[in-house]
Amino acid sequence: MLGDEGIAEAERDKGKIDHATAGAQVIWRHFSGEKGVSSFIAQLLAGSVAAHHNTLCLLDFVSLDGSTPFGKRALKSDQLSHFTEALSRADSDVVKRMRELLASPELVRQFRDRLRSIALKQDTEMKRQFHFGMLGRYIFSCLIDADRLSTANFEKPKAAAFRTTGNDVKWESLVELLEARLKRFVTQNRVDEIRCSVSNACFEAAARPKGIYSLTVPTGGGKTLASLRFALNHALEHSSPDAGARIERIIYVIPYTTIIDQNAAEIRNILGDHHVLEHHSNLVPDKDSWRSRVLSENWDAPVVFTTSVQFLNALFASSTNNARRMHQLANSVIIFDEIQCLPIKVVHLFNNALNFLVQNCGTSAVLCTATQPTLDKVDSAKGAVSLMPDGEIIPNVQGLFDELRRTCVQDHRKSGGWEVEEVVGLVREQIELAGSVLIVVNTKKAALLLFENLRSGIESPVYHLSTNMCPAHRKKIIATIKESLKPGDTRRLVCVSTQLIEAGVDIDFGCVVRYLAGLDSIAQAAGRCNRNGLRSAAPAPVFVINPRVENTDSLTDIQHGQEVTRRILDDFKQAPSSFDNDLIGPAGIRQFYDYYFFRRSDEMGYKVKAKDNPKAECDFELLDLLAENNQGAASFTRISADNKPPLFPMRQAFATACEAFQVIDAPTMGIVVPYGKEGGDIIGKLASAFTSDDVPLADQISLLRQAQQYSVNVFPHVRDALTKSGSIREVQADAGVYYLDERHYHEDLGVTIEATMKLSFLNS
Repeated sequence: MLGDEGIAEAERDKGKIDHATAGAQVIWRHFSGEKGVSSFIAQLLAGSVAAHHNTLCLLDFVSLDGSTPFGKRALKSDQLSHFTEALSRADSDVVKRMRELLASPELVRQFRDRLRSIALKQDTEMKRQFHFGMLGRYIFSCLIDADRLSTANFEKPKAAAFRTTGNDVKWESLVELLEARLKRFVTQNRVDEIRCSVSNACFEAAARPKGIYSLTVPTGGGKTLASLRFALNHALEHSSPDAGARIERIIYVIPYTTIIDQNAAEIRNILGDHHVLEHHSNLVPDKDSWRSRVLSENWDAPVVFTTSVQFLNALFASSTNNARRMHQLANSVIIFDEIQCLPIKVVHLFNNALNFLVQNCGTSAVLCTATQPTLDKVDSAKGAVSLMPDGEIIPNVQGLFDELRRTCVQDHRKSGGWEVEEVVGLVREQIELAGSVLIVVNTKKAALLLFENLRSGIESPVYHLSTNMCPAHRKKIIATIKESLKPGDTRRLVCVSTQLIEAGVDIDFGCVVRYLAGLDSIAQAAGRCNRNGLRSAAPAPVFVINPRVENTDSLTDIQHGQEVTRRILDDFKQAPSSFDNDLIGPAGIRQFYDYYFFRRSDEMGYKVKAKDNPKAECDFELLDLLAENNQGAASFTRISADNKPPLFPMRQAFATACEAFQVIDAPTMGIVVPYGKEGGDIIGKLASAFTSDDVPLADQISLLRQAQQYSVNVFPHVRDALTKSGSIREVQADAGVYYLDERHYHEDLGVTIEATMKLSFLNS
């Protein structure tokens, strides 16, 4: 008799043929009873087929409570799986071909070679199992993408016109376009000469073997085009007939959309719009419909710009829309811009996954930043990045930093901290000396408080930048500031910003004031000061101050960074020569990460509390769940009777790990805001475009891409408050795209909770 679960499932699936389970059982039964490589094949292939109709991801091989969701599917009765019926209705030629493939010695040989290669390259069982799990996710990604594209093309044949699958990239042509642009650059000063040397170093390094490299360049050193030069020439080098698997795409992984906006536009102007894809908006609904299958891009383009969140989701998150992109990371050059922004909790997951892609998938990677984290020095037993022996692209990093030293960081901490009025006084003083001042703070609330005090306390124009503003809004403010900061312009101004300005924003102030934070953040803020070496022959001042009031209680990363930086500042006072007399040079940054990573080493495997999962007996790590799954294996052994089958050779808890994985602890939601006439017009057009499926898909895609510039990602407490007041609305029912009431968007502040524009709404 069927249990309650079986009855419910049978009722739910009445009238349907469960070919996902039936297909998995064909594979499972073929290899049933076999050991060694065949048992791995059975799990890897059957696991993907069994889950390909899921909306989440792969099933758990073994759950935390010792149950075996995959095993239940593999051993499901004919009455529930419809195995016999599905097989009898399948096309006979398809069945014949399927049988031939399963019986092929070549299938076993290829799996044996890949599994052996993985096993030999990893020196611990944990890392071996993690890589086996990555192979499973990779296979699942290939299947999901093929299945979704096939279905979408069948339902909407015109959608196929938007795809570039199978189109070979002419890397020679793209290299020529970039080189032509580089030749037009005019070298005007020593900084320009240094940028040329960085670019040339990247060009020369492009001929090296595939692998993981670092590109450590001070802010303003020209990393964007230099890394593109490496990537294009590396792709060309490894796409010749005798080079093995050719490079198919270049993927830029960037932490902030502000940098994507700027860098993607620059590269699109060089290579052409049709060669560059941006995928970073969370406006697109995560629904499994023909529309979302096309709108949630699968990264099938020569050059892709995406966020760190999207990249990590492709590797670890639930939802088939995330998983389907993972296989596109193979045979790619992946440029990680501002790699120092990698969340601490995912360090070992990231390191192991990147090693898997490079060692098994024909991928190369470049870790780019001015503040290089020592990802290759963390606990190797849990997974450190495997840099190439000659992994640093810049021949003399210290020499490069010495050449590009344009600022002097000054420790202005004082007992009790700085009052807001005192900060205003410091800014007033520096305006007279430097002409322009940037103040970078840690919270939106602190930025707002300082903005209001500065606006009433000084005569010069004061600007405010926050992620509560949409990209189009921020761009307008930054453009206005840049216009005032042109060489020779004597206008004075002040800008108060959160951290958004620190990474990748090409802007040049005469002085920077930085609220105490991690040394990496201080160095990035300094990169917005005397950026081109034209404002001051001597190093320009960067003041580090400790505010008396700035609530960072909920900002763990900032708090840890502050503690380590206090130690570094004290060390520097005692022995500046041990830092090469440069607090934010390579030696100082290395010391910062040595302290910082040691301090947080127990967080790097992505810890999850037992209270967050009803099946868990104790706290666990996603790193373990995706490898040996010790807690699940122990539970299985404890509850299994002697007549139960032995534990699978792979026992990863994929579904449990995926459901727990979040890059950002408080996930944001994108809403379109009515900034300016353009923002309001786009909201109206979106409402019209989503009224029916008859609206051309090209129009919907174009509108959503435009809407990215007029969208703000809001945290749950802001979303809930605005939803409760009826201030967030859907453009059309079930469209999954939302917009903000115009009363809640302010010209100086961006999104506000209070329609009356009270200044107390922003709370980090």
